[in-house]
Amino acid sequence: MPVGLYSIFKPVWAAYTANVLFFGEEIKLTLLKIKIPKDMIANPKAMENVIAGLLGSGRTITFYQSLMRGRINDFFSLEIIGQEGDVSFYVLTPERSTRLIEKLFYAHFPDIEITVGVEDYFKKIPTTIPDDNWDMWGAKMILANEDCRPIATYPLFEDKISGEIADPLATIFEAMGTLGPGEHLIYQIQLAQPDPNWRKTGEKMIEDILAKYTLSSSAEDTEGTIMKVLPYHKLELVKAIHAKLSKPAFASQILIAYIARREVYNGIMPSTISGAMRQFESGNLNTFITDKYYTTSTYFLMGRKRGWFRRRRLLKLMQDRDIQTSDILNVEEVATLFHFPTPMTKVPSIPHLESKRAPAPPNLPVGE
Repeated sequence: MPVGLYSIFKPVWAAYTANVLFFGEEIKLTLLKIKIPKDMIANPKAMENVIAGLLGSGRTITFYQSLMRGRINDFFSLEIIGQEGDVSFYVLTPERSTRLIEKLFYAHFPDIEITVGVEDYFKKIPTTIPDDNWDMWGAKMILANEDCRPIATYPLFEDKISGEIADPLATIFEAMGTLGPGEHLIYQIQLAQPDPNWRKTGEKMIEDILAKYTLSSSAEDTEGTIMKVLPYHKLELVKAIHAKLSKPAFASQILIAYIARREVYNGIMPSTISGAMRQFESGNLNTFITDKYYTTSTYFLMGRKRGWFRRRRLLKLMQDRDIQTSDILNVEEVATLFHFPTPMTKVPSIPHLESKRAPAPPNLPVGE
């Protein structure tokens, strides 16, 4: 009985300490809005460097601090929001990491403008969804296979002749740009510090593949170890897994929602979003699928009531930026899923900066 009760009590206690003690007393979350200039040449590689720098927020947390104070490492939410035709970029961060976010983005995108402490865009969306006036479709996207297998990343979208990258987010940007009054499209990638041992699964898979194609020599064998030929698709799998393990990673959660007034709800939008996510399929390696427990689509028994419940649950999950189950994505994969539009992507609905702001010179005299 104590063992059974402990398994029930532990997650409840962890949720209480994290939400009441840690977030309630020690830490506050703030939302940053990013505006980009019209002539900025953005490359996902620069965004990859920004995302890798977020790992610098990691802190050593003792068992006592975790158990009794609910302390966790800082987490972040990278968000692209389409609201009635306007496309905006946001970053949710603990207040103490605001300076880190600003330094990372300004270092690689010096012409952007970051506004700290903006109002949460969810305040413009009713919390009673779904209701008589509003409807919603949404899903949590998860990896179809083991998270040590990579998805297709931005280098694979590069044109070999011109060297330009076909933006993998172009479909999502275009969908956001075509939204009309009363329509909202929310795209969130939530990041947290990964398990320190996250590479072990991939290393074990590589070892198993290599062991399958290796025959150890017996004591009587004077020829030495006999090697079977490694099939091409297995060789490519080993290379892909090794490439993913070679870069730092985050525990990630991807949430997407299309919210609109019933009179303007576009039934084709869910298919458009699902099709956009299929672009990241990398052959027999990995792809994104919808989590059947966190999708608003329901069938069979009590489908309407279950659909209502799932919509409310997913909306609250996105509002709270609450990471539940998560996949491991390395920084290259995250940069593929979140970046500013590339030069080949024309999205006129993105509000751009009208003029660039230059910082004050360091030797500027200051009056008393």
